[in-house]
Order: sequence, then C-alpha cells, then structure tokens
Amino acid sequence: MKKHLNIYIEGKLDNADFNFYSQSGAYKFDIHAVYMNGDSRHVDLEAEGNEEDLNQYVEFLKKGPLSKHIELFRVEEAEFVGIDGFKSLKVHKDNLTFGQKLKKLFKK
Repeated sequence: MKKHLNIYIEGKLDNADFNFYSQSGAYKFDIHAVYMNGDSRHVDLEAEGNEEDLNQYVEFLKKGPLSKHIELFRVEEAEFVGIDGFKSLKVHKDNLTFGQKLKKLFKK
C-alpha cells in the first residue's frame, strides 16, 4: 500500500549535503520525494512509496552517516498525492507555512 510521509528535520545541516544524502536514499529505497530546504537548519521532506520502503528510508535518514547533524527528527503521515521522482526546492522557511509550500509546489 502506498503511503505519504512528511518528514521534518532540524539541526546543524549547513555543512552536511543533506539534499544529496536524501536523494541517494530515495533512489536506493524507491521513494518519490520533494526535498524543501528553507535555510541551513531546516529540511522538510515529503516522501511517498510503499510502507516497507518508507520505513527503511526514514531509518536511513535518521540513523545513517549524517545523523550526527540532526537535532530534531519528526515524521507525520499525510494523504497520498502522487509525487513523481525526486524534486529539490529552495524555500524561505520564515515566509511560507507548510500548507503554503504545498500550494506553491502543486500550482505549476
């Protein structure tokens, strides 16, 4: 069964290439995702795939080689939207709420 997870990560991410890391994990576990980087401390991911692959992807992000940079890691289940591939977006965390980010993302 396909699921959608919203993953919120906060920490000392400025010198970690978390975008590349999360993208390589997405390919490894057959995950479709949107990576949103608001600043050097926050990363939001929307990830979709089957439940087992998503669980492995979350563990990969949470406990993998870049885990030492993570201070907060939160996962929430949400409605499946049908993300295709891996997209990386730069957003301004201060100016956009999560709902506004979604609207902006899917307007195009």
